[in-house]
Amino acid sequence: MEQIAVEWTEWIVHHLLFWENDDKRKGRILRAFHHFGSNALLVLILVSHTIYPAFWLQTIILMFCVLVWIQHILTRGCVLSKVEQKMIGDESSFIDPFLEIAHIETDNASKPGILILGSTLGVALLGLEWISRVHHYIIPVLVRFARSQSPVSVSIQGTPLL
Repeated sequence: MEQIAVEWTEWIVHHLLFWENDDKRKGRILRAFHHFGSNALLVLILVSHTIYPAFWLQTIILMFCVLVWIQHILTRGCVLSKVEQKMIGDESSFIDPFLEIAHIETDNASKPGILILGSTLGVALLGLEWISRVHHYIIPVLVRFARSQSPVSVSIQGTPLL
């Protein structure tokens, strides 16, 4: 599946960047778009949790992160990084700056595992937060529904249960 995804993505890149003949330049253009999109997603996650914590925005971001995570799992890494590396002829990837900041030295074989681990952790945390927000919104709705359906109010020591 990985090889098919890489071949199709490379075919798409060649057709989208039809005016450029040099594969290295196409790879650099793809890398620029990939880094821009990845960093934009990280900024959107920060914005959706600080400046504009709208539930709809967090839901869209979570769904996009889940799609990227599924792609990472199914292809054992990022397809765009693999196409970039194939076209440029180097081994650098999106996670290299993060590994340098954390002073983690790895070989190229362990980078996909670190990427999958990081994306799994990110999706898990965003998913748990989304579930807690859904739970926070649904409980009052269910309580109001139960109160409207209950003909008798039940209470313990003066505190109504419904």
